[in-house]
Amino acid sequence: MSTAGHQLIYDDSCGFCQRSISLLRRLDWFNTIEPVPMSAAVDLMARHFISLDAMMAAMHLVTRQGKVYAGAEAVREFGLRMPLLLPLAVAMRLGFVLRLAKWAYKKTSANRYKISRGLKCKAGGCLIHRKH
Repeated sequence: MSTAGHQLIYDDSCGFCQRSISLLRRLDWFNTIEPVPMSAAVDLMARHFISLDAMMAAMHLVTRQGKVYAGAEAVREFGLRMPLLLPLAVAMRLGFVLRLAKWAYKKTSANRYKISRGLKCKAGGCLIHRKH
């Protein structure tokens, strides 16, 4: 287990997901989350009974205590550990906010490859072309 203690498994074949992890690293001032690419997480996924289908539907946060959170719940849990995400994470404790977050996460996750193409994402990151 890493010194960060909490491991976030993400889809490393998705440019949008890679970009999101890059942003998350900048927000994680206290280095509490260790991003783990899905391609390198076979053992971690097996230890915590996370199926490939579940991983393709949502990122998963494995806490140092071994508790597993997926999707919007994972966002809420790692948000509680990052000062800039704390207000969002606290708001997500309200049922209606969490339901909205789950809906938004599900839509984003289902369309992440389209989003990647729209943002011109490749292994090195995403480019957003703006017309001036």
